[in-house]
Amino acid sequence: MFASNAPDTEFGERPGVCAHYVIDRGGAIHQIEHVGGSDADVMGRRRQLAASLRLTRWLQRRFAIPTRHVIGHAESLSSPYHHERVPAMRMRTHGDFQPATMRRYRGRLRAITP
Repeated sequence: MFASNAPDTEFGERPGVCAHYVIDRGGAIHQIEHVGGSDADVMGRRRQLAASLRLTRWLQRRFAIPTRHVIGHAESLSSPYHHERVPAMRMRTHGDFQPATMRRYRGRLRAITP
């Protein structure tokens, strides 16, 4: 699990390798990535999810990202923007934030005033 700095179960990487922002359980945003053991874990924490949606909206505004292009790890290989420079990783991705979870997440984003 990310919070314990243990290697991930899929590739054995430490969390810092692919981290960008952390939204902790209390809703504070840190420049790393989500803290949670599953999609439901993150989606089920009201304050963490609210902070995640705020952060995503801010990134969307800053970089002109349409909601349809907000994706989870599990959707990355099918993204037209996917580009991996490391040959061994080109067809590998993490299994979190599955398409069903991301449909709910994008629905929540659309409900927020831009």
